Amino acid sequence: MSAKVAERLMQILGYKELYPPQRAAIEAGVEDGRSLLVSSPTASGKTFIAMVALASAALKGAKSFYTAPLRSIATEKYREFREALTKLNLKVGISIGDLNVNDEIIVNRNDVIITTYEKLDSIIRNSPSIIDKMGSLVVDEIHYVDDEKRGPIIETLLSKVLYRSRGVQVVALSATVSNVDEIANWIGAKLVKCNWRPVPLSEGVYKDGVIHFSDGSKRKVEEVSANPSINLVVDESRQGGQTLVFVQSRRRAVQLAKMAARLPRNLLKFNQGKAREYAAKILATEGPRLLREEIAELIMSGVSYHHAGLSNEQRTLIEDAFRDGALAAIFATPTLAAGVNLPARRVVIAEVERYDESYGVPRDIKVFEYKQFAGRAGRPGLDPYGEAIIVASRPRSVRELMEEYIKAKPERLESRLYGVRGVRHSALGAVASGIANDFGSLLELHRKTLYYVQRGEEKLSQILRISLDDLVAWGLVEETNGKLKATHLGYVVSRTYLDPASVPKLVKLAKRFNGKFTTEGLIYIISSMPDMNLLPVRSSESEKIMDMAVDRVPTLIDIVDWDDPDSVAALKTTLALLDWIEEVPDDKIAETYDVGPGDVASIIDTAKWIASSLAEVAPAAGLPEEVSEKLRLLSKRIEEGVKPELLQLVEIPGVGRVRARRLYNAGFKTLESLATASPQELLRIPGIGPATVASILEFFGRKEEAASIKGRGHEGVGLDRFAA
Repeated sequence: MSAKVAERLMQILGYKELYPPQRAAIEAGVEDGRSLLVSSPTASGKTFIAMVALASAALKGAKSFYTAPLRSIATEKYREFREALTKLNLKVGISIGDLNVNDEIIVNRNDVIITTYEKLDSIIRNSPSIIDKMGSLVVDEIHYVDDEKRGPIIETLLSKVLYRSRGVQVVALSATVSNVDEIANWIGAKLVKCNWRPVPLSEGVYKDGVIHFSDGSKRKVEEVSANPSINLVVDESRQGGQTLVFVQSRRRAVQLAKMAARLPRNLLKFNQGKAREYAAKILATEGPRLLREEIAELIMSGVSYHHAGLSNEQRTLIEDAFRDGALAAIFATPTLAAGVNLPARRVVIAEVERYDESYGVPRDIKVFEYKQFAGRAGRPGLDPYGEAIIVASRPRSVRELMEEYIKAKPERLESRLYGVRGVRHSALGAVASGIANDFGSLLELHRKTLYYVQRGEEKLSQILRISLDDLVAWGLVEETNGKLKATHLGYVVSRTYLDPASVPKLVKLAKRFNGKFTTEGLIYIISSMPDMNLLPVRSSESEKIMDMAVDRVPTLIDIVDWDDPDSVAALKTTLALLDWIEEVPDDKIAETYDVGPGDVASIIDTAKWIASSLAEVAPAAGLPEEVSEKLRLLSKRIEEGVKPELLQLVEIPGVGRVRARRLYNAGFKTLESLATASPQELLRIPGIGPATVASILEFFGRKEEAASIKGRGHEGVGLDRFAA
């Protein structure tokens, strides 16, 4: 390499100079393989530091890995890294799909691999020798170590890498936290800490029509609405800026977006032409029609809501609309702050309380979470400043909120590995992959965790012993003369990445079904697994769910533990999944279960993986082979949302559950019958337009006919009903 990697990347990206955190990382040795913990605000250039680390190691012939907590972040970084790093003749791949897919091909074919935490842990578990090829590992958003769900995965993932490889470069990226020195010591990294921001940030509290800034200045805001957050949106829009409003519930996000949409049109500035384009795109997405129409109508008014109940496609379109100036404001739940890069000139924190289901009462959000919201304020290169404003509710004073959030330091990050679930998962993976073969090596491996750093060996040893005893009792690990070995069942469970507690749960439920494995019974088993994302059940719903079960799945009535909220939630999830595979329309599912397409997509994605994994586990757990066959079929049906007879037709790209049913009802029941169908026949079927016909023809290699069909129009949706 004639020029330093950082210099070459600067040329590729068109950078004239580096930000202070970037310069500090270069000086600290990121190009030379030095492990670093970079702690700096949002948009301060951490992505460039990641690129330098990944490229430097890959250009020396090693494998480089980037890992993040969310698929949305990984996908965004994949596009970003691929565009830049391919110009250095590096191959960039991504692996964020099913956890039980063999990824060695992706790793072998690429120099830089983009993953999520869970996916990388699964890759290492199934092929631990990959660690030996690893030159650099970038862990983005390492502050997620404090997250209840993902924290244990980050810890045990890093412990395996640090335990097995003494030479790997670990570059951890984090927002500002209190105990960064402790985190840096844990991973053996040099700390690069910088509070510099590319856009100056002003923080304040809004109360009774006035913004009180932390520097002592004040700003009066015209009250055009009874809602303070909407007043702040209008105030910023009049100055030519956009606003992100963070609220603590989906329902509140929807309410505020609708209130803002009812404002007189002249109060909000946005690109109406672009808004019309994005409204049309939203209408063309999958999911409940009423929901799509609602969002499209909001976008035409220059606003939208954003939460996990929307599909990935819908959320991405809303984000793109905001970037393109089609929206003056987005009203979002905290998931947006943890996801993709979407800054705004003004960020409004509409409330600092969130209902805590564990305690049944509202609780204040953490200072760290407020700092994450505030970090979104100010678009580098576009805004001269950014503003983060907390809305004061009546009992809270301006001074109180200023002291508790704006002037306060974020909480220290703490290990979440204190429960046996995370340690069991890690221990089984370590034994099954051969990384550890006795209690001593297992203990040594887990000494590389943050839990060990913060809690000490006595507590770690206790929790590890309990976890190992569970694995032995469940038939996943054998302990003979102090040596540990995974059983066949243990290997299978480890390979699929299922929670080890799935095994006793599966065995217990199988006994209760007395060998009669119906479709509804298997879906209830899938929904009862520890890894399943369950649909929430409100207290008023239990009776309704029982009535539905009596009518539709009476065989499950005696199986469900009606005193266990999770068991009832598993039943609700089962009913929704049954509707899905029976081709009940999306709108009907959303209405029946009071959920959004994002909720449905989440249970589908998880249930598909669990069904496929249990198909492998079932024979090893002593269940009949027919159970595996039924689970494999169910996995495919769950993925596509169809009855068995449509599984062939949905293999065709562009032919989803709705169009497949239309083709089937029109007499095209097999791929063979479609292979020779004339385009004219297909176009006469309601809902089958030129784009779908072209896709069908291409699937069968009829490319010339497909080309002639393209351009005849599309299956789009009009916006006439939303015209001003």
